[in-house]
Parts: sequence; structure tokens; C-alpha cells
Amino acid sequence: MERVIVTGAAGFLGWNLVDFLLAHDFLVDAIVRPNSPSNARLAEHPHLRVIPLAMEEISRLPEQIAAPCDYAVHLAWDSRRTDFAAQRASLSSTLDFVEALGVIGCRRFLGIGSQAEYGVTNEIMEEILLPQPVTPYGAAKVAALHLTRLRAQQLGIDWVWGRVFSVYGDYESETTLLSYLARTLRSGQIPQMTAGTQLWDYLHAEDAAAAMTALLLRGRAGEVYNIAHGDVRPLRSFTEELRTALAPDLQIAYGMSERPPTSMRPSVEKIQADTGWRAKVSFVEGVKR
Repeated sequence: MERVIVTGAAGFLGWNLVDFLLAHDFLVDAIVRPNSPSNARLAEHPHLRVIPLAMEEISRLPEQIAAPCDYAVHLAWDSRRTDFAAQRASLSSTLDFVEALGVIGCRRFLGIGSQAEYGVTNEIMEEILLPQPVTPYGAAKVAALHLTRLRAQQLGIDWVWGRVFSVYGDYESETTLLSYLARTLRSGQIPQMTAGTQLWDYLHAEDAAAAMTALLLRGRAGEVYNIAHGDVRPLRSFTEELRTALAPDLQIAYGMSERPPTSMRPSVEKIQADTGWRAKVSFVEGVKR
């Protein structure tokens, strides 16, 4: 059986990835933040080892893992997106993680980036588009992309990068738009939002986990890939599908935003061509789960 090290394993994407990997017969070393309440999500499994280790101490990972690993996925990152110090710390610990993988001996590294790397654009977001981040979070992710690629090459580790767009599903943050809409509609209340005219894309977490696994196994070394559904349409189309699925007798109160809406138009042609991966969960099916 092949072994995967996953940082941020108890987070939203991390839990969904670990669940997918275990279901597909991988051994998983799950790196989690010590004493985090989220760690309880990771149920005992014969192929799962949970390793409580703060990212600030990730250089000590070789003390916990002696045998070489086949793959590593780096998801751990500080969520304070506008905090320069927090983003700098996440960048530093990311580089420490790659160094630790060099000591352990790891065949392939998948770094998880973000749509925030592209910044604000109404162009189709293809991987060849020049990143122009507008937040410390996006800028730190771009820096991590370049620095981990160079260091992994020096250490003889295959390197792949995945840029995640809007993902929803089990353990999604309660602060997202979909979580707010679902919670409000289920309580019998009328949610409020902007006009929803911007273009958007939503990917179910199970499909995101499958995409990350596909990149581990079949992504081309040295390449960057978008991780999105490919079903790009007006945001209001998604929110109306959610409303119809959860509370067809209620309405959503749409208003206008003070600022022009920003669209998101990811291309998934590259990941589909190189790995054969395709999203399987429709939005309607996903919100009903």
C-alpha cells in the first residue's frame, strides 16, 4: 500500500481528502494541530495514523516518521488572509515541511494553492495566466508555489501544485455563502444576498479530494493545475438551485452590491487532459447530501 502524508488533515479539505484516500486503500499519516477540536473528525482506522504536530514545529516531523513516504499533500495554512505576519509564518512552515520531506524521503509533493493567486480578473483563469494576487494570502501562496517548486527540485522530489477554487461539502465553514443560505432556509427564514450576477464555479468536496488524488498519481511533475468543477454560470443560478432543493416555498432576497461583482471563471481543461479526472457530483446532488 502507498503512504500519503497530509498536513491540515482535520480541516475541511483535509478531512475530505483523508476520507477519500482511506476509501481507496492508501495509508495516511495525518498531521493535525495539537488539541484542536476538529481532530475528533478523524475516526480511528487501521490505515490512519494521526500525528499531532504544530506547523511551527513541522521540522520535527522526521522524529515521528522514519520510513520514506510515497506522497505528501500540504493543506495546512493560516486562515487569516489579510494578516501579513500569519501569511509569512505559513510560507515559512511550508518550506520547513518540504525540508522535512527531504529528510524523510518522499517521492512526490502536492502543494495546495488557491484561486486567490490569480487576483481579480474577468478573464478565463487558465494556469498560464499571470498571477496578480491582491491579498497577503494570495501573495504568500504564489511565493510558496515558486519556492517549494525550486526546493523540491533540489531535493529530488516530484512537485505538483493545485489551485483550489470554491469547494463545498462536509465540514465546510459556517461563514461561506452556501452555508449561510442553507442554514437560513432550513430555519424557515429568508436569506439576503447581492444580485448574484457574477459568474461562479462550485466543486463538491468529494470531487476535490478525487482531483487532488488524481494529481498525486497522474499530474505532470513541475506543473500547476486548477481544481474546480468546470460548470461556470451566474451565482444566482446556483443559489436558486440550492433554494429549490432545500426550501422551495421560500425565496431569497436579492439586492445590489456597492461594488461591481467579481466573477470567477476557472478552466479545468488541463487537469482533465493530464489526469483524466472529471467532477462527478452535480451541484443539486451535492447540496442535498
